[in-house]
Amino acid sequence: MKKVLAILLAFAMTVALLAGCAGGNESKPTSGSNDSGTTAPTQSGGDTGKGGTIRVWVGEESAEYYQKACDAYLAANPDFGFKIEVKGMDTGSVAGTITTDPAAAADIFTVAHDNIGKLAASQCAKPITDQSLIDQVLADNPQSFQNVIYSVLDGQKYLYGVPYISQALVMYYNKALVTEEQAKTFEGLREAAAEANTKAIIVTGDDGYNNSFALLSRKVSNKSTTVKIFEGAEAVSGGSKGTSYCQGDDTIATFRWLQSYFEDPNGFKWASPDGWEKDMKNQGALAVISGSWNYKAAAAALGESNLGIALIPTYKLTKESVEGLKDVKEGDEYRGGTFADCKCFMINATSDASKYVKEQALIKYLSGKEIQNESYLEAMNVPAYVGAADFIKQCYDEGKVSESEYNLAAMQVSMAEWGIPQPFLTGTLNTYYYSKNTPAIFRAIIEKSAYPATGDKVIQETESLDGIRKALYLIQYIWMHGVNPKEFPATYPAET
Repeated sequence: MKKVLAILLAFAMTVALLAGCAGGNESKPTSGSNDSGTTAPTQSGGDTGKGGTIRVWVGEESAEYYQKACDAYLAANPDFGFKIEVKGMDTGSVAGTITTDPAAAADIFTVAHDNIGKLAASQCAKPITDQSLIDQVLADNPQSFQNVIYSVLDGQKYLYGVPYISQALVMYYNKALVTEEQAKTFEGLREAAAEANTKAIIVTGDDGYNNSFALLSRKVSNKSTTVKIFEGAEAVSGGSKGTSYCQGDDTIATFRWLQSYFEDPNGFKWASPDGWEKDMKNQGALAVISGSWNYKAAAAALGESNLGIALIPTYKLTKESVEGLKDVKEGDEYRGGTFADCKCFMINATSDASKYVKEQALIKYLSGKEIQNESYLEAMNVPAYVGAADFIKQCYDEGKVSESEYNLAAMQVSMAEWGIPQPFLTGTLNTYYYSKNTPAIFRAIIEKSAYPATGDKVIQETESLDGIRKALYLIQYIWMHGVNPKEFPATYPAET
């Protein structure tokens, strides 16, 4: 009875909750409890003209499979009460579509988990309140994913995103010109590139995501790093931003090493204006760091028989890269890192309230282990649940997937051990990391080029040790404050 009353009270709050999404305003709830099973306010409206259909958006590569899965669900549940229509979308741009025109979007949509905070804060999504679905999420998913799928509504912490795909950066390489042994290290790649008179490796972009291979690199012996990005942040708009740090000697040494690798005629380069695919096809580079979403493009560029897939390689710090530093030494071995993320189902805030219960039942089905496993076989989506590596290996042993398809999944699972989920629990943190000029500063460090430090008045160099320290301090300061500091400290590392 209490739960029924809570639901009635929740619907009474509908109009107030809808105010934020279309206009992009960010609500500012206070911190609440962790009782994710509490009935939450629901939003309604904007969907009354769609009839009896629940629309679902998934990645373009997955639409055919998920429509088939939904058809099977309806056949097994004839009393479901709604038709289900699945459409393939560019999941990287869905969050922008939702915030711009949520009423035109699907009832259930797929986003990378780092969008959850801003969609929840702007009241563009409904929380998950079905306790059986919540229990499934908590039972199936690793703690790292559980840490990034909650947000806050009216002072109460709720589950908003339901993981069903995991992803991490890997390396695609040309097996015709790079041996399996050479692909294990950046030094080996450079050796192969020298033999082929080309560049060793590229990335598909210079943004804060692609540059994570350097920023999040870890020492091979113990998988350690001094880097912290919003560590301990709260899933509360306007709340704690946690702790950030990127001034460690290991980070400095890594970027000095990458500076040298960039200068090497057979080392690292940015993708050409014509695109990384042409670079790979024309042997302008032997390898590229990217994700599963570019698997087909990489195979098309190199040819299936020439496509190698490996972990992001290791590298050893040089004498030059550790000069003047105390906490690192020549020969220390590191592996490139990654953001190890999950893609999640979310419920549109404007979806008609009559669909709310059925939407959660459908998400429970689509995010279950059985469907995640089928999605891997049908669409090469790596499952998000704990223990999926065993199923992936079984599929390969039974001949259900090719060697490259197996490697794609296995390498992503292995790379997750060398990374962290994007820790952007609110829209503010996402913006501070990606949209406040820090990616441009990272690129400047790699290129040893200058960058504006305070507006366009002070130009800083990145060739000297002091210049790199100053640049990394600036990046850390922007992460925490969203603006440039008014002045720089006299010594480093420094508090931000």
